[in-house]
This record gives sequence, structure tokens and C-alpha cells, in this order.
Amino acid sequence: MLLKRLENHKLFLQSLKHLAIVGFSFVIVWCYALIALNLSFFNPISEAIKSFSVTDIYYQMMSEKESRLITLVDLSHLYDRGLIAQTIKEIEECQPAVIGVDCIFEGEKEDTVADNAVRDVAKEYNNIVYSYRVLDEKADGNGYNRGVHSFFTDEIEVHEGVTNMQRDNLYNGIKRKLKSGWLVKGTMEPTLVGEIANLYANENLLSVSDDDIKINFAPTHFNVIAPSEIMQNKDLIDGRIVLLGAMTDETDMHNTPIGKLPGVQLLAYSTQTLLESGQIKELPIWIQGIIAVLLVVLTNIMQLAYIGFTSRSKSPFIHHVIGSGYVLGLVTFLWIALIMWISFLCFNLYNISVETGWSIAAMAFLSTSRSFYAACEAYYKIWKERL
Repeated sequence: MLLKRLENHKLFLQSLKHLAIVGFSFVIVWCYALIALNLSFFNPISEAIKSFSVTDIYYQMMSEKESRLITLVDLSHLYDRGLIAQTIKEIEECQPAVIGVDCIFEGEKEDTVADNAVRDVAKEYNNIVYSYRVLDEKADGNGYNRGVHSFFTDEIEVHEGVTNMQRDNLYNGIKRKLKSGWLVKGTMEPTLVGEIANLYANENLLSVSDDDIKINFAPTHFNVIAPSEIMQNKDLIDGRIVLLGAMTDETDMHNTPIGKLPGVQLLAYSTQTLLESGQIKELPIWIQGIIAVLLVVLTNIMQLAYIGFTSRSKSPFIHHVIGSGYVLGLVTFLWIALIMWISFLCFNLYNISVETGWSIAAMAFLSTSRSFYAACEAYYKIWKERL
């Protein structure tokens, strides 16, 4: 019985030692992060750290697929409303399922013929979703004060959706989410993406709420058609969602995990997320924390076991070469690669995002943490002896 108690006590002390070493590693990472995030000359680095996610690496590892759901029509150099109306009519002749228009026909112009052409298209076709933006956000809890709509929406009932996107600074502007609804004068208004998805599926796939759409940026090739090439590409339009918008307008470019994308392409990824890819599932922060601690604890146990095995070996080659810090670093690298591979499989197969960045950073300081723990232990013994 006494022997069993001693073994349990020893196991308990070993567990505390592992946790202490892991704790030191996370403290070191936290201190470095605190310095990087708070010193002004580290601003570009700190913004990059804030915006970074391990899922960004996973997207680079995935192979690109071609979308058979969504086709884009580039309106970058099409400014005349009459020509835009003609473009929409040509698209309708190719029998698309839904058309999403990522531009606003704000106010009537002097060219009444062009305005009437746009108005006639809105009257004739019921499978078009028009965009509008909201302005003048108030601090009274009622959201935005007004919306900017196309001029014909007061007289014609059309499908509409908000296309607002927050404009962040250069480094902190990585778009990962899109709102599913915007609060306007106390009422939740649908987004363009939600209206398109619901109209295409003929059901309420996305309810109008303040929730975010966690965009799945699995690399996708969306076919882009010029307005002059519509009739030659009927097969890319028939039965599909067609999004009209500017592909080269620098004011509508957004930083994303897969690079800079025009707003209309960001809408395409968001629509595809709702209809095909599925939203990215983020684990609760407490689960992420438990996983991070467990991974670093396992890494520490693995490293100590490796060090113990090589140090006890009677073979000079194993003792001095295989047991060197360089080889231990290589073994740790392979271990981290295995963790990343398992995490990537979870992401690729189930859209589950497991953030391993902090745990990997802590693994890098395990050797330093063990040295620090050994120093503290030695100092404690000296202090105890002096008492």
C-alpha cells in the first residue's frame, strides 16, 4: 500500500512538472506576443498576428476546383445603364436560376431611355436580386438610419439585399465573415448573399439575423464572362447563379485568406458557402485552450522520452548524434507536421477549424522552459538547504 502511494505521489509530481513546463512555455509566448502587440514600431507585425489564422495555411494546401454553381459577369468597364440592362436581358435569355446585381442604380439620370431600360428589366424578371447599402449608423441600438436603394424600388417590388462590408485598415482587413443581416431602423434587413441563396434554393436557408456567415474560402475557380461574350457562353449561365459586378475596381477590393479579391468574388464565395461548401465551424475558445495545452503536454512528454532514451543508450552514435539537439528538433518538426496534417484533415473533410498556432509557438519554447524549470528547482533546493 505504501509503495502504491509513493508511486501515485511520484506520478502526481511528474504531472505537475509537465504542467509547469508547459505553463512556462505559454507565458514566454504570451510575453513575446504582448511586446509585439503593444510596441508601436511592431505595428505591422502586430496587425498581421491579429489577423493570422492557421486555416490560411490550409487553404493554400487545398487544390482548386471549378464552380458549377456560380458564374461572374464583369461590369468593370460597363457604366451605361442601358448597356447594363441589355446585358441582364442577354443573361436572362440563357436561363439562369438567379441573377445577383452588385451595383446600385442610385437616382435617376438625364438619360431617361437608359433609366427606363433598367426599370423595364426590373418589372419583367423576378429572379434578380438587387443590392443596396445602409448608411448613418446610430448609437441608439436601432442600427443604420437609412438605406441607399436603386431608383426604381419605390415603384417596383424587387428582391433586395444589403452589400455593406466593413472597411478595415490594410493589415487588419482580412475578411473571414459576412453578416447575414443588417439592423436598419430597428429592423433586420437581409443581405444580398442571403437573398440569392434563399431564392435559388426556394427556401429559407439563411434566416435574417445578426449572425455572421463564416466564409469557406476553399480555392474555387469562378468563370468570369465579359458582357460581350454572354451569348457564346450559354452553358456557363444555364441553371446557374450569375453575379454581376466589377472585377477590377480597386475601391471594392478586399483582403481575404487567399489573397485580394473583388467584392463580387467575395459574394460568390459567401453564396457558395451557404449552398455547397458549408460554413467553417470554429470550436469554442475553452475547447481550443484544452486542445492547445494537451498538445504541448504531449510534445513535452515525447521530447523527454526521446532525451531519456538517447541519454541512456550505450551506443556513442545514438548517445551523441541521435541524441543531439538538432535531431530532437527534426523529430519535433515531424511531430508538429503530424499534428498539422490531422488538423488539416479535420478542416478539409469536416470544415472544423482547430487553431494550432499558439500551441505550436509554445512547443518552440519547451527546451527553454525545461531549462528555466530546472534552474528554479535547483535554486529551490539550495534555498531549502540554507534554511
